[in-house]
Amino acid sequence: MFGARVGMEDSTVVTVGKVLSVHGTSGGVRIEVLSDVSDRFNIGKVVQVSSKSYRITGSKPIRTSQIILSLQGLHTREAAHLLVGGWITIPITEAPQLSSWEFFYFQLLGLQVVTDEGEDLGHLTDIMETGSNDVYVVTGQGRELLIPALSDVVKEIKLDQGVMVVHLLDGLR
Repeated sequence: MFGARVGMEDSTVVTVGKVLSVHGTSGGVRIEVLSDVSDRFNIGKVVQVSSKSYRITGSKPIRTSQIILSLQGLHTREAAHLLVGGWITIPITEAPQLSSWEFFYFQLLGLQVVTDEGEDLGHLTDIMETGSNDVYVVTGQGRELLIPALSDVVKEIKLDQGVMVVHLLDGLR
């Protein structure tokens, strides 16, 4: 599974980060990383924030999921502040190709989840990353189910139909 999410309103882009705050006085921004691509925020790469393109001129990891970025054209704290809360995107064509059983989170979020016996459990509303495997949060019928992303449980993903088929093991309800 890969953490990038589909663009908030545009299916031609993938969201790879979010601007959390301004950093320093020279236009730097602190971002939350939503991408598993290791070189996504390297110097020279181009990203979009609020549909405007920026070339990365500086990149410094500060936490596991956060980076300080310097973006070409941003030279003041005031200019950087205008980006706070903005989603960082890339064209979907720049997303890596995945194997048949790998999916981006944005492809899975919103899928209807049904059991292999045909019971509608609801929709996949969130994905929690844990140390060993992801856990799918399925919301429906006034409840939430936590479903581990394991081959014993997830039997089929039909993106073209918007459906995930699961086999509920004892204790998952």
